[in-house]
Amino acid sequence: TLNNRIDRVDSNINKYAIEKFNNSAHAFACIVMFLIGAPVGAIIKRGGLGFPVLLSILFFIVFYVLSIIGTKWAKVGVMEPFWGVWMANFILLPVGFFFLWQARNDVRLFESDFYFVIYNRLKERLLWFKNNSNKEEQVIANQ
Repeated sequence: TLNNRIDRVDSNINKYAIEKFNNSAHAFACIVMFLIGAPVGAIIKRGGLGFPVLLSILFFIVFYVLSIIGTKWAKVGVMEPFWGVWMANFILLPVGFFFLWQARNDVRLFESDFYFVIYNRLKERLLWFKNNSNKEEQVIANQ
């Protein structure tokens, strides 16, 4: 029937567009993975090769899953082929820039001391806000 033929033509158009965008998206994915992997290797100072490799494999799996999901959505027509193919790159590029920024500032992102310091600062601020709001309530009550 005519509807089946139109669906097949749309599917073929999407497949060709996906293949067209795949060439440049895969090349750009190398840059994105470098932006994630190189700073992770610089940030993690101890632990040898194991943890950085494990983290890189984890990010590759995330990239692969996002890429497969985007490609399938583009084939079905849920997304435009461009956005479906490039979705994984667009999601992981900010992560790569974040890691690059953290490595540039020499932040100990993967050490427990880093999070302990952040937790203490947050706790101090919350206590400060709580104490100041109590003082304001007392001033209002005294008036």
